[in-house]
Amino acid sequence: MEAEKCKTFRIDGDRFTVPYYYDEGAKIFIGQFPSFEEEPRYTPSGRPWKNAIHIGCPYAAGDYDDCGSCPHLIKEDPRDIIGVCNHERMRNRASPEKSDPAGK
Repeated sequence: MEAEKCKTFRIDGDRFTVPYYYDEGAKIFIGQFPSFEEEPRYTPSGRPWKNAIHIGCPYAAGDYDDCGSCPHLIKEDPRDIIGVCNHERMRNRASPEKSDPAGK
């Protein structure tokens, strides 16, 4: 059996690849997911990538104050544990789409 696989997530014009390593003891592949809080990543339109277990968002609309239960988290597949926050107030202010054409 191969010891490593990768999965590419494609959301909002961005692609993010996560390596998976086979754990012999557990007999499963385990994804090496980053902490997007420690290393933020944004899509080309300024939307932040989030881990489903992230908690404490002031705009969380889910039952448990986490990204995984929030309807603003857009995932490629409902079973994924990472996705992109689609809430307008979470967009990166430096995003070209976010800037005012009048320069204000």
